[in-house]
Amino acid sequence: MARRKTSNPHPVLVLALGWLIPGAGHVCIGRAWRGVIIFLVIGATFWAGVGMGGVLTVDPATDRWWFYSEMCAGAHGLVGWYRQHRVYEEVHLPEMPRIANRAEAMELRQFHMNRILADKGVALVYPTDVVARAYAGVAGLLNLLCVFDATVLAAMGVRGEPHRQRDAQEGEA
Repeated sequence: MARRKTSNPHPVLVLALGWLIPGAGHVCIGRAWRGVIIFLVIGATFWAGVGMGGVLTVDPATDRWWFYSEMCAGAHGLVGWYRQHRVYEEVHLPEMPRIANRAEAMELRQFHMNRILADKGVALVYPTDVVARAYAGVAGLLNLLCVFDATVLAAMGVRGEPHRQRDAQEGEA
């Protein structure tokens, strides 16, 4: 009896799915258990960081490079960023003086924002902020490696778990 051949997903689709939902790239190429494990580990690592540091962990204004790595966690990073943005929207800043230098104006705005949030008990504090950003950022970097792995496997035409491929090849011989 002839085996039905399934088509391999396009590597760009695997890349997009793997970034958006950690582990989905591996599920897409037939490695479901790896995908589930990746989803759980990356999600737990990211949200442990947010749990330590609060919603302000995912903040592009304070540490841009950690923010970029957090965004590699896909939906986790996007949800964290959205929540952080919502917290900032709820803060009513006092009238700011006009400052010609944009960097100084942003620094003054961030100073007032942090002071108001600290009064509410929401602001990140050292050393918790460093550890929280490290957890969330490392989760994103791990997802980046997993996305790369799934994309390369899809580009090579690899589908399914390795032991299943070996068994299928032995069965055809």
